[in-house]
Amino acid sequence: MQEHIFLAEDDEEDRDLFTLIISEISADYKIFFAKDGIKFMSLLNNANQLPVFIFLDLNMPLKNGLECLQEIKNSEKWKLIKTVILSTSSHPEQIKDMYKMGANLYMKKPNSYSSFKDSLSKCFQMDWDTLK
Repeated sequence: MQEHIFLAEDDEEDRDLFTLIISEISADYKIFFAKDGIKFMSLLNNANQLPVFIFLDLNMPLKNGLECLQEIKNSEKWKLIKTVILSTSSHPEQIKDMYKMGANLYMKKPNSYSSFKDSLSKCFQMDWDTLK
């Protein structure tokens, strides 16, 4: 059975790139995505199978990634799901705030295909128990 990955991303090119890279990394994952935070939380709330990973873009319409992260980490049902923040920002205070709010990993969106694939590959290979 395939494990699920949920992606909240409003940029179509970023979604397509993410999907392509994940399919190259492993066929063991099925990706579900939403274009805004409200649709994403609905997707999560109605899921038959919880994802092993959540990837949240910070800057989305209607409900941003920060608001989604708060809702996820305040939920008994979802708080243990590995949650990765994706952002173009590398502002130290913002990164620190995301970790304080319960993000498991903060990943700056790389500016090339190869660096994005490398970052995502490392994400799937890391020992999540050593984080926090």
